[in-house]
Parts: sequence; structure tokens; C-alpha cells
Amino acid sequence: MSVAALPPRAFPDPVRGARWRRREGELVVRVAQAVERSRSLLGADVDIASEENLHPPGAIELVSTLTWAAVERLQERNGAGPRGVAELCALVADLQALVDDLYSHELTRQGQRLAGCEAGLARLRAIDNTADLVDRVCPELIRSCGFERATLARIEDGRCKFWKVHFTHPNGWEDWMEEWFDNPESEIPLAQMGIEAHALAEGRPELVSDPASNPLAHRIVVDGASPGYVIAPIIPAGGKVVGIFHADHYPLPRRVDTTDRDMLWIFAEGFAQIYERTLLLERLRSQRGEVRRAMGQAADIMDDFCNAEVELSRHPDTQSVVAHTIGSALAPLDGRLDELTAREREVLSLIASGATNGAIAEQLVITEGTVKSHVKHILRKLGAANRSQAIASYLGGSTLR
Repeated sequence: MSVAALPPRAFPDPVRGARWRRREGELVVRVAQAVERSRSLLGADVDIASEENLHPPGAIELVSTLTWAAVERLQERNGAGPRGVAELCALVADLQALVDDLYSHELTRQGQRLAGCEAGLARLRAIDNTADLVDRVCPELIRSCGFERATLARIEDGRCKFWKVHFTHPNGWEDWMEEWFDNPESEIPLAQMGIEAHALAEGRPELVSDPASNPLAHRIVVDGASPGYVIAPIIPAGGKVVGIFHADHYPLPRRVDTTDRDMLWIFAEGFAQIYERTLLLERLRSQRGEVRRAMGQAADIMDDFCNAEVELSRHPDTQSVVAHTIGSALAPLDGRLDELTAREREVLSLIASGATNGAIAEQLVITEGTVKSHVKHILRKLGAANRSQAIASYLGGSTLR
């Protein structure tokens, strides 16, 4: 493979800077040159495995294979003259230096990816609702962990439902995937997804290096042209699997490796904790709102009773609040409730249940001003001085009738 024939290389991960991109690009060129040089010196009969994988970390195995082939040829010599021996020695030294550089680069890359993964999880922790969290998780996974494609699937009732997807290089894949998501077949029984089912049962990630030849790989993976992918289950603290991530490097020539698998597993564990925390906060906010509404209704009722006491205290010859309320509940209403319209009866019933004007308006789908108008008419028709007397009249009328 000539240097000019090398496939284009994209670097979408913002964690990597220009210097990082140049470094990896230089290594790819050096590996390609090493392949051509080795073939020239070692002969076409030498079998060089995985030539298409010129990018780290697969290049480490490739260059190591070339090194051992050169060492064996040097040991055999096969009548090679001094010049040939010198060239082979130089090749071995250069290949070994290249392996060392590849190892150093890979260690640095792993450190960068770990730092990027933590930065990505930190950004997700800042999101305060689950809807936004789910929408942003796949782009963040790609951005922070160095993948090119990522999907998020829900696990419900023994079925896998692909939910969210993101591509660094769409090339039509997003449209294809969205159409597939809308298809009823996208809800796949786990029994038909052997690899995923095993990962979920074991509660651990999996690496699939050759999906096309793996009988357990599902059709969506094969149709998606993935040359290899990693998966990781999403398991919150409760221990129940709620989802699963898929990720790969397509369309780049880099194949997934154990570092990819472990990186996705770290991200999935962090996301599970973040999702559970965000969901809990949402529930607490909802419950807080319910408590506030209930306390508001209680305050309105207490205000009504307090207003009734003030009104009655102006007429010392009348009964006390308690006696007046009991008396109102037991006294005949002389058909006053019959004077109320159907809508006024609805409003009065909600008043008796403790609903505020705002709650009544929301339930009956009318304005709060209309509710106040109904309340005014109800008090006038019942001869009640306030809401408490109206409630007592309503309860007494309901009891007697």
C-alpha cells in the first residue's frame, strides 16, 4: 500500500488538539512506509496480517509482526551479502523504534480518552432533566470517548428498543437508522440478540470484532456495515438493566479494541448514576409542587374560616362559628340549592372539596375571573356571607337530600 493510497483520516474528537492529530497522522504514514519497506526487503512471500489497520492500536500488532519477520530473515540470511544484512538490521531497529512510539502514543491516547470521558460525564451532570439528558448522551459519548457512531437503546419487558443515535459522519446513515427506528421491527426481543442478551445477563460490556461472520450478531448491526463494535449495559444502583449503548469507529479504518470496550463501560456506569440522580431530582421537584399546591389549598380554607369568624364577631347576637356551621348543615335549605345552575353546582362541589379558584379554573377549563363570578352568584343565591357558609349549606343540603 502506497502512502498516496492511504484512506483519509478524520479526527472529530475535540479533546484532541492539532498537535495530537499531527502526531497520529505521522505515525500512520510511518507505519505505511514500514509496510512497503518490509515487503521490499523481506519479499512478497512474507505474510503480513491486518495490513488495512494502519492506525493505533492495531498498528502495534502489525509492526510487531513485521519486526519478527525481519528478525527471522536476518537469522536465516539466505546468502544475503553484507549490504543485505545491514539493511535488515536497520529495518529491525527502525521497526522497534516505531513500536515504541506506537506504544507511547497509545498510552497517551488512553489517558486522553479517560480525561475526555470524565469531562463528558461532568457536562452531563450539569443537565437537570432526563429528556435533555437522553437527547445529549449519544453526541457526548462520541465527543468525549473517541467513537464515530453511537446508539442508545431501552430495555423493557425483555425487548430492546433502539431509541437515540448519533453519527460523526452521517453519509445517509442517520436517515436509514431513523427509518429503521420507526419500524415495528426495531423493538427486538432479547432472545434474538444473542450478544446483547449475554452482556445484559452478565452485567458487563462486550467486544464484537467481526459481526458479519458472527451468527449471534443481529441484522441491524450487519446492515449497518459495522466492522466491529462494543456494547455496554446501563445499570443504575438498583441493579436492573434499563438500557444499552452500542458504539464503533465506522467509517474510519480503526477497529474496536479492549480500550474501546473499557471506555464505553466507564461511560455507561457514569451515565447510569447521572440518569438515576436526575430522575430522582425530577420526582422531588414534582412532589414539591404537589405539596405547595396542597398547602395553598389548606391556607385558602383556613382564610375562609378566619374570615367567617371575623364576620360573625360583628354580630354578637348570632351563634358562634361552630354552632352556626352545624346549624347551617342541619337547617332546611328551602330549595336554595335548586336555584344554582349546573355550572355553579360544579363550582360549589369543587369549593367543598377544598379547591382554590385557580385549581377550579384549571379543572373546568375556564378563567379564574369566571370562577370568581360563579362564586359571587353562589354566595348570593345561598344567602351565604362567605365560602365556609356556602360549603356548610352544600354539605347540609347534600345530607338532607
